[in-house]
Amino acid sequence: MADNTPQLPGFIQRFLAIQPGGVSHAVGLMACMIGVLAACAWMLGGISMMISAGIAVALMLALSPMISPDVLMKMLRARPLSGKDYPAIHEMSGLLSERAGLDHKPKLFLLPGKGVNAITTGTDDNTTIAISSDAVHGLSPRQMRAILAHEIAHAWHGDTRILLITDVLYRATWTIALFGLAIFIFGDFNPPVWMIVLFGAIPTISFLFQRAVIRDREFAADHGASDLLNGPEDMIDALLHIDQINRKRLGLIPYRSTQPPSLLDTHPSVRARIKALRALKPGTWQKFFENRRMPPQ
Repeated sequence: MADNTPQLPGFIQRFLAIQPGGVSHAVGLMACMIGVLAACAWMLGGISMMISAGIAVALMLALSPMISPDVLMKMLRARPLSGKDYPAIHEMSGLLSERAGLDHKPKLFLLPGKGVNAITTGTDDNTTIAISSDAVHGLSPRQMRAILAHEIAHAWHGDTRILLITDVLYRATWTIALFGLAIFIFGDFNPPVWMIVLFGAIPTISFLFQRAVIRDREFAADHGASDLLNGPEDMIDALLHIDQINRKRLGLIPYRSTQPPSLLDTHPSVRARIKALRALKPGTWQKFFENRRMPPQ
């Protein structure tokens, strides 16, 4: 499929994780989110507002518990993946978790619905991985192992916590920007037009950085899966096969990962993910896990 959409400069695509950049830079993207929030607060109320925003974010992080994996599984109508019916999947999950140095084996659930999909939620001792029915019944054992490795890499990287932090930063930025617009419109202030436009655009800027963090973590999880599998070949094979299954199963509904990537996507394109995996050099596959506890030989 030809890509006729306007393209951003390469360095911007790499920074926003639309295209692979070689190394994870989620910290830099999150620093940009903090900078946007701080600038918004400073323009509205100076240093005192910046300090207040920082305190508010800290309180939100402390008081915003993650959704319980069990509650989320009920919301998604997922049911436990039986170890009796699917012993090989449970065995693969256990071996990969041990290889990654996780303290607890993830709980496995089966997702209803069409398409190959998998999600990871929870932290530490309550990590939960949900796998779609199409994945369980449509992938080969090696492809299933690659998907599990990708999700377990998310768990090892602590991506659930990272996404919680970015969500809080985005919500705080949105709240301050909306508050500023309300003051500008209904208060006695007479700000310049550029400031009103800027406050209207700030939530979108923060949202784009949040999406970029999510895409960055997908590239990192693919790299982590390559570490666990001693090479990227199985992950590449799984991505290609999943792309084919989803396009068939979803019929006329465009599958986002097969389309040219956009700033709003939560996942890089399949093409970009495979490009990143093929760019990995032999001998670099242990970078994410080299400091983890390895299983005894």
